[in-house]
Amino acid sequence: QPIPFDTSSAPRPVTTISGDMTAAAPASREQHDHFRVLYESALVFGGSHEMDAVLALVCGQVRSALRADLAVIWMDAGDGLRCRATAGPAGGPAVGDMPTDAATDVVGVAETERDSGRLSEQLASPGRVFGMLEVVAGTAREPFTVADRALLRDLAPLAAASLADAEARHADSRAADLTLLLEISREITATLDLDRVLRSVVNLSARALSFDRAAVALYDKGICDIRAVAGQQTINPKDPKVLDLAARAAWVAGHGESFYMVDREDPASDAERQMVQIFGQDLEADDARSGLYLPLKDEEGTVGILLFEASRPEFATPMQREIAAILANQTAVALRNAQLYAQVPLVDTLGALAAKKRAFMELPRRQRQAYAALAVAALAALTLIRWPLRVSGTNPAFRPLALTEVRALVPGVVERVLIHEGSAVVRGAPLAQLRDVDMRSARIVAVAAVAAAERAASLAASHGDAAEERAQRMRGETLRAQAALLDEQLAAATIRASAPGIVLTPRPEERVGAYLDAGDLVATIGRTDSLELEFGIDQRDIGRVAVGSEVRLRVDALPQRTFVGRVSSLGPLPTDSAERVSFPVRAAVANPDALLRPGMAAYARVLTAPASVAARMFRAPARWARLLWWRMWA
Repeated sequence: QPIPFDTSSAPRPVTTISGDMTAAAPASREQHDHFRVLYESALVFGGSHEMDAVLALVCGQVRSALRADLAVIWMDAGDGLRCRATAGPAGGPAVGDMPTDAATDVVGVAETERDSGRLSEQLASPGRVFGMLEVVAGTAREPFTVADRALLRDLAPLAAASLADAEARHADSRAADLTLLLEISREITATLDLDRVLRSVVNLSARALSFDRAAVALYDKGICDIRAVAGQQTINPKDPKVLDLAARAAWVAGHGESFYMVDREDPASDAERQMVQIFGQDLEADDARSGLYLPLKDEEGTVGILLFEASRPEFATPMQREIAAILANQTAVALRNAQLYAQVPLVDTLGALAAKKRAFMELPRRQRQAYAALAVAALAALTLIRWPLRVSGTNPAFRPLALTEVRALVPGVVERVLIHEGSAVVRGAPLAQLRDVDMRSARIVAVAAVAAAERAASLAASHGDAAEERAQRMRGETLRAQAALLDEQLAAATIRASAPGIVLTPRPEERVGAYLDAGDLVATIGRTDSLELEFGIDQRDIGRVAVGSEVRLRVDALPQRTFVGRVSSLGPLPTDSAERVSFPVRAAVANPDALLRPGMAAYARVLTAPASVAARMFRAPARWARLLWWRMWA
């Protein structure tokens, strides 16, 4: 409990001095030092306007000026004195409400020392008693003197004046903060639009707190969704930083209580240490050194999470944290109201329609008639003006209109290749030459044998040997057939194009020296003056497409030019698709300039029966309504 202390009678300061003290007046040099210390102390005491900072400055300066071992400030707690600040040899000044017994123990350490002394002075300003300032000499110096007592007596009013100034400034600051909080509260409660409330909260908070990042998340069934970030009109839910904020918000929602992370590098509480352990790398990557995390709760549960983060430690003062807590409570109420309002069916639509109707009826009669005429004209344009409906094709792919495979008719080794990839060939043009030395030699032998058989038949006829003549002529016919067969094989050794087109086989010249069996593929020739475009049409639109329908398309290589084709066939079976059922459609596209090539990416649309704007707009809803009606009543 605080030490009892009666401030109504403003008692005279109590001074206790141990050791001998002389009553002699200080010398002029001592007076000079006395006033110098007072002047320096006055400058130090005025170094801050925050109450805690002033307490620390007073403790530290008084201890230094009196060369004391310990300085303690006891503040009036209403029903007694409570230790609020200490400055001792163990470290810098410590500020905060300390237990009375602990503060007494600190002072008692010095009192037990032999030859030590204590001085105390009341901290009072006109009309206000703050408490008591106490110093303890300890064993490191001689006991206090009369000059020390006089110095402390003069320092006490300076310290009290600084405390009074800090208290007045604190009151003014609190009034200003409360005014600012009232303005922010009016802004966030002025609308029932949920998104506007969220944006107002994070952006208006910058008027009360100094942070680097602020966000608000909505919490529903264990999922936190970041809905607003300070300084951003829209957010990307897949942004890694937004995902990190959502994860930290979800953890705060699970934690259930608001907390203040003073310094990521030096966590002071179990909650801070746990958060740093879980999100340390994310916090470092996002340059978040300190943060304030506030669950938005009401009697129905957690509505969302309001969080502030900064790249510096201790970014928020106690007053700012108090303001943020009040702001969080008001935000929870505003969010709950906005959510409930959003659940009212058609509230926004009906209210807007009623307002527009009132505004229209207040217009002059002629102006209303003009608007009505414009509406009728627009309705007529939407329903009467018709033009072909374009149906988009999916996964379009070009390929040659006709493909011809040229194969070897006889086996042999490729001796020469007479074409290149992309060469234009005509029907009958030589493509490759097989090695035919053996066939030519065999043909020469066969032709010579035919001539020998004919000579032998003529000689037998001259001798009147009919049987020999008949045998030689039969042998000649057989050899002549063999020679004709060799002629065909020699002709087949020159591989020729069976159709006009473009050589599509890549690097055919690399086949030189390869052995080919009869039937092996030599080259592929395709027509590219006209290409075939194959694409898919959704099952909902396939009924509008017919053979001969016009197809318009563009390619990435020539986005400024539109090519035209005609549907040549419709596939009877759908293509395999995991998303939608679509049917293949093939169209012939003229390509006289050879600008289109197989494999180009294309964007195709089929021009179907004409339809009005209204029909286009209500086509999908009408289809859905008809199917729903059939399912319900069929």
